[in-house]
Amino acid sequence: MGAMQEATEVFIRDLSRDHGPALLAWARRRLGNDGAAEELVQDVLVRAWRHQDQFDPARGSERQWLFGIARNAAVDRQRADGRRLRLVGAQRAERPTPDDGGIEQVAERSLIAEALAGLPDRHREVVTDAYYGGLSVREIAARLGLPEGTVKSRMFYAMRALRAALEEKGVLS
Repeated sequence: MGAMQEATEVFIRDLSRDHGPALLAWARRRLGNDGAAEELVQDVLVRAWRHQDQFDPARGSERQWLFGIARNAAVDRQRADGRRLRLVGAQRAERPTPDDGGIEQVAERSLIAEALAGLPDRHREVVTDAYYGGLSVREIAARLGLPEGTVKSRMFYAMRALRAALEEKGVLS
């Protein structure tokens, strides 16, 4: 094994050891599914391995860099999932069934996920923590290290942007 390959393995092993548990906890809250969360963390580590030359300690810590990769990977996953949901809904709509209400709900969830993915990270994070994670404003503020007023403000602007996006898509009137 060459020195370069050994250094790379040590780099990834250290990232996994030092940041893996925090990434996994974040991914579980974000995705609400242990299997998907584990896949996301693996994807993050693979992306970190492939792009380790892009890590610049002058721009932030390893943890910040990894969580940036994690946010991007989660958005990519949500967008891909949203596309699959819309495709399934479109195929089912061609063959009406007695349970068409369920398809509409899947389509609406897909549009909501798409609208969420379009929010800035700081806004999407507070919404997902509150609505999917069940956290209070105080808990979100503590987790993010922000004042409660900042969390409330982000929530307000996030909800306003979500409402506008969903009205545009015809989900809300």
